[in-house]
Amino acid sequence: MKDENIFKAYYKIEAEYMYSYGRISRFFSELKDNKRIMGTKCSKCGIVFCPPTSDCPKCWVPTEWVEVGPKGTLLHYTVIGLQPIHVDRKVPFTIGLVKFDGADTGLMCFIDETDLKKLKRGLRVEAIFKGKREGYVTDIDHCRVITD
Repeated sequence: MKDENIFKAYYKIEAEYMYSYGRISRFFSELKDNKRIMGTKCSKCGIVFCPPTSDCPKCWVPTEWVEVGPKGTLLHYTVIGLQPIHVDRKVPFTIGLVKFDGADTGLMCFIDETDLKKLKRGLRVEAIFKGKREGYVTDIDHCRVITD
């Protein structure tokens, strides 16, 4: 059967839903209420995860809450030049993987620098929070490059 003989209908469906953060809820409430970045530490191997995980994926034991950041190190980055759907940022903008001080893993954040001559792995950055926070990871508005 040829493709032109097949009727195609395209629909856009939106669905509202509620998602439970479960045992990592504290990460989001600390961002919203206290402008604090929290990670979780494995009680067996000592790895600190940020974003947090309720159980260590290596040791399979429950983790404990620890504060990390707000400063950190830029591990990787990319500069976005085309406007993506559902991102309310003026292009170009930079997204980076930031390992906050005290953590062993990285969290994706917007970075306030787009000049490729100034961007490099290992840059020190600091989390800047939104004025009105809602309990989302995007309550960290961006990380600014520390020039001190």
